[in-house]
Amino acid sequence: MQATIEKCINELLDKLDNQTVDIEFDISPLLKRTSMNIILNCAFGINPNKNEKLTESFFRRCSQVFEFSIFQNTLSICSMLMPELNFVWVTCFKYVNIFRLWLCSHIPLMNRFIDTDPNTWLLYHVENVIKQRCLHGIEKIDLLQSMIDATDVVQKMSPSSTLSKYRLNLDELLNNIYLFMIGGYETTATTLDYLMYVLATHPKEQTHLQNELDKVYDDYEQLTKLEYLDCFIRETLRLYPIAPFIVNRQCNRECQIGQVKIAKGTNLAVDMFSIHYDEKLYGPVSPFQFYPERFLEKRHPLAWLPFGVGPRNCVGMRFAMLEIKLALAKILHRYTILSGERTVSQFAEQERFVIGPKNGIWIRLQLRENETTVK
Repeated sequence: MQATIEKCINELLDKLDNQTVDIEFDISPLLKRTSMNIILNCAFGINPNKNEKLTESFFRRCSQVFEFSIFQNTLSICSMLMPELNFVWVTCFKYVNIFRLWLCSHIPLMNRFIDTDPNTWLLYHVENVIKQRCLHGIEKIDLLQSMIDATDVVQKMSPSSTLSKYRLNLDELLNNIYLFMIGGYETTATTLDYLMYVLATHPKEQTHLQNELDKVYDDYEQLTKLEYLDCFIRETLRLYPIAPFIVNRQCNRECQIGQVKIAKGTNLAVDMFSIHYDEKLYGPVSPFQFYPERFLEKRHPLAWLPFGVGPRNCVGMRFAMLEIKLALAKILHRYTILSGERTVSQFAEQERFVIGPKNGIWIRLQLRENETTVK
């Protein structure tokens, strides 16, 4: 997948080359497009340049997943207030959205008045891709194919298949590829947004990072092991956790922590911000200061939680880190990221399912000395 990721990042560099040097612009839309292109290529084997209409549909729906929905939020609140009726809320959400999708698919006029749920739309189209591959024997080198090969889906779709060992079923395959797609798109793009902001506002740290990257630019194995690069990304995600509200666990047995008794089945949400900004965990340098070197010291394994922790942590963590490191290496090898008039003044965060920049990330690019546009 490395070659595919690099190809998509090179396309990003081509677009950045078209930006007027030293003119301030919002880099966020370009990073989102690049993130989506990487997901479509690596997960589904879809070339965005040859499937522009499909790519646009996936891009729009994936973006909508994290937008405010009155219907979805109302059911979420009902689920929290009356958890004993969770089955009712989940069933209602599922079948109402299936009906909306069916209505819009069979009566085109309804698209003017009803917008299909993005989650339902994505699952529906991912399932269609899986069925087409299984029925017609289509094989590609991508994540989806690897997961299909690890399931009993092929055997169910095609009785002549020699695949007999069961490992995953269709629902498990759908949910895993869906989570990979959603998690790999928005969270990775938003992480790159924050990294661009931090680079623009911390020139000394950027120079330090560029010096480290320049030494091993053409060595992929060494790139993934760079110490300061890893510290830089970790510190950025400590200050700006992308999805702090989704790290939660269900208590599987009754226990007691201090004076607090926790009943079996209780859902526990982690206060990620309190942990990430705890001076006892991240001192003596102020936890409100950007200081990558703090991660050179050994920290408590539960003190850093952007991807969750344990066997149920983010399924795409390694993929995301690879994508982020390759993107930083290529961008910083060619450019220096500079701040502009709107870099700080326009910086604000919006709280949704994923926390991200509200007004984009405004930066300037400076071509580095002795650097050409030849890749």
